[in-house]
Amino acid sequence: MKRSVHYYASFTAIQLAADPYFLEWVRFPDAAGNQFWEQFLLTYPHKTADIARAGEIARSMYALADKPSAQQQEDNWKRIQAALPDTQLAMPRRSILRTIRPVWTAAAAVAVAAIAVWLIFRPVTREVSIASGYGEVKGVLLPDGTQVKLNGNSSLRYSEQWKAGSPREVWVEGEAFFDVKPVASNNASQRFEVHSGDIDVQVLGTSFNVRSRRGISDVMLTTGKVMVAADGKEQLLSSPGELATFNQKRLEKKVVPVANYTSWQEQKLQLEQTSVADLFARLEDDWGYNIRLNDTSLLQKKISGEIDMKDKQVLINALALILHADVSQQGESTIIITPN
Repeated sequence: MKRSVHYYASFTAIQLAADPYFLEWVRFPDAAGNQFWEQFLLTYPHKTADIARAGEIARSMYALADKPSAQQQEDNWKRIQAALPDTQLAMPRRSILRTIRPVWTAAAAVAVAAIAVWLIFRPVTREVSIASGYGEVKGVLLPDGTQVKLNGNSSLRYSEQWKAGSPREVWVEGEAFFDVKPVASNNASQRFEVHSGDIDVQVLGTSFNVRSRRGISDVMLTTGKVMVAADGKEQLLSSPGELATFNQKRLEKKVVPVANYTSWQEQKLQLEQTSVADLFARLEDDWGYNIRLNDTSLLQKKISGEIDMKDKQVLINALALILHADVSQQGESTIIITPN
């Protein structure tokens, strides 16, 4: 496939960072790509700073619009060839709180008194509640040594002390990643249980991600095995990347890229043919953004790539590139998107 270095002569750093062929070379450099861009810099040495800046932008957000099809690429290069045909180049590339309903059959005043004394002086197990703010990733160490990471706008609830012979139980609202500490005993009473939205997860020792937002609950396994239960249905997850999703009384399983469900721990969004509607839902639910968009047709657009969420300006630049739109910020949390 032919291309000309002259095609990029007038490109700014932002334009280069938006170019799919430049992005592909940054992400997947090869000999042909290296040769092309070296030749470009030899021909246009004053563009060195633009190339460096474009590379920084691309590596920091990897925000890619839909990758062009092979035919689209071919048509594009034909257009380039027609304009500048002279140079040859290659393309870079839920405890059940068992409500123990004790049936107290007291026939004497002594029994009643004994019960009253117990109710007054019984030991109380306190409940711990931990919550994260929008955009915050918070680490939590549970009583048994299990490590938990909470995504933004999420909460975790559990007993301060777990009783021997009882399951280790936690309740999650939002999203969390668990690295469960195994127990030496195979006693089922020592199992670890996570309750989130409409689903229950049972495990002895493993790591997994659990999320419950907007009526949809899912569990994604990274190591070990878990049993996911919802509405009387069960799914066993036994391989990394297996995802169980409960939505509208359906419990389904599929395999997904692990990074797409764990990158939030590094404050990144990993997208793979993700709809813009789903991206905006994450920005609103996890990060607290209010998205204003007057062209709803963009919501069905599919996008792939990685956005670093540590820098708000990087997010704004990424959205502008992805959506081919003017993106601006109003106040601390409102993002306004106006298609070009």
